[in-house]
Amino acid sequence: MSERRDAFLARLDAARAELDAVIAAVSPEGWEATVDGAMRRVDLLAHIEWWERRGSYEIRTLLAGGTPEVSEESLDALNERVTTENRGRAAVEVRTAEVAAWAELRALAATLSEEQLYDPGAFPWLEGEPLKKMIKVESSAHWSDHLNHFR
Repeated sequence: MSERRDAFLARLDAARAELDAVIAAVSPEGWEATVDGAMRRVDLLAHIEWWERRGSYEIRTLLAGGTPEVSEESLDALNERVTTENRGRAAVEVRTAEVAAWAELRALAATLSEEQLYDPGAFPWLEGEPLKKMIKVESSAHWSDHLNHFR
């Protein structure tokens, strides 16, 4: 492993530890609280799970030499669909599934070479962005956007 990659993974792990601590403090009844528009905490965690799974899908597809499929929906419409599709799931199920989704994304990130993570030309589908940015967007940056919703 490279120092640069180790440092990136350590930053992801630190951000994850913060999210885990905030989530652990949510009471069982707190998962049903509305925290963002019409979204409940449980809906928001399912939303995070979906984006983590999306990140894993994109990495696997890119590593296989493919091009990830992109929805024609706007981001808002996509997020609304994800919320609707996940409504009704129990908080304990969503929490377990989200932990698994993060574990998969983290494991995939750990397999990447420094070149795959940092070279902006490594994956043309990313249009000049390094893969590490996409991983961050689907994990630590996304969690940061929603941390206060879990408090």
